[in-house]
Amino acid sequence: MRAPDFLLRLVFFATVPYLFTIVATLFPMTGVVANVALTLVVFAFAQAARAQAERSRLLKRVMARRLAFEAYYRENPPRPFLFYVFYPLLLPYVLFRPEARRELLLYRGFTGGGAIILLLAAVFDFYEHWRPELALRDFLEVWVILFAIQTLAMFVFLLPIATTVVKFHSERRLLELWVLFGAAAISVGAAVFTLVHRHRHVVSWVTTHRVMLRTRSGPDRARAAQLQALRAVVADLPELAASTDEAGWVEGDSGAKAEEELGAFYKPDESYAFSLHALPPRAPEVFVLQCAIVGGGPPVWRAIGRSGAEITDKKALPPGVLGQKPHRSKKPRTTSHGPAPRIVK
Repeated sequence: MRAPDFLLRLVFFATVPYLFTIVATLFPMTGVVANVALTLVVFAFAQAARAQAERSRLLKRVMARRLAFEAYYRENPPRPFLFYVFYPLLLPYVLFRPEARRELLLYRGFTGGGAIILLLAAVFDFYEHWRPELALRDFLEVWVILFAIQTLAMFVFLLPIATTVVKFHSERRLLELWVLFGAAAISVGAAVFTLVHRHRHVVSWVTTHRVMLRTRSGPDRARAAQLQALRAVVADLPELAASTDEAGWVEGDSGAKAEEELGAFYKPDESYAFSLHALPPRAPEVFVLQCAIVGGGPPVWRAIGRSGAEITDKKALPPGVLGQKPHRSKKPRTTSHGPAPRIVK
């Protein structure tokens, strides 16, 4: 059974970190990552951590919960690996069984520390990215969803890895443990490579929802910024032609110019979330600016004709353009255009 168990863990370590890294581009995972890292470090160096904690009252208090994990699993060997893989689905059983419930309670320190980090990150995010246009209520509605996602990710990611570290350390299977860590590192590296080289904008779920909420909160200012972005692009047709590909996607200097104009109302990451089309590509007559909402929902969009007049009827747009998901990676800005004004009347 030892070989099948190791192969099962190897598959997990080779795939879940990849998926976790991809998900982290859509949902913030700061609290989960920080707590997983600290917990695994203590697990990996339990003996040294215990010795240091005995010499320092502050360190002992900080690491108390994590050292309790190590002590518990030293007396109670971890359950089969699949139990922890499917832990969220087994919560009714865990809550009903006293011993399983005791193991779950060990993670209160982890979730408490994660909650503090999440709270600090939430406060920073609210003041940096939401105010002044968006209300606290809008922010809280989104962050309740984020907290649930991060809690689920914590259980899916932490328990199988943490219990693997404990089990392999107790059985002195250090070489196999390092193989698993190596597989996890390769998995994360593959995910980063995929994100860097895939032909798609990397925009988070939170960012696109902020775009939607901010547009609703100030429709006149949003419309003015969007129209100014479109008209600024159309005003320089040679630059536009050089920035448009064969499918009509506009990036390059014209795309950067549009982002700068959008910055009059939207936050920088929100401006980046917009994509721009010029159709037909060789002799454009319609220009469409839109932000696809990650997770579904109608896009935030604005369109004008070659004359600069606004197009408000969806039926007047080229077929299939509205709602297209961005498929190209934006290049770093090379334009020398100055920043747009921050106030739109």
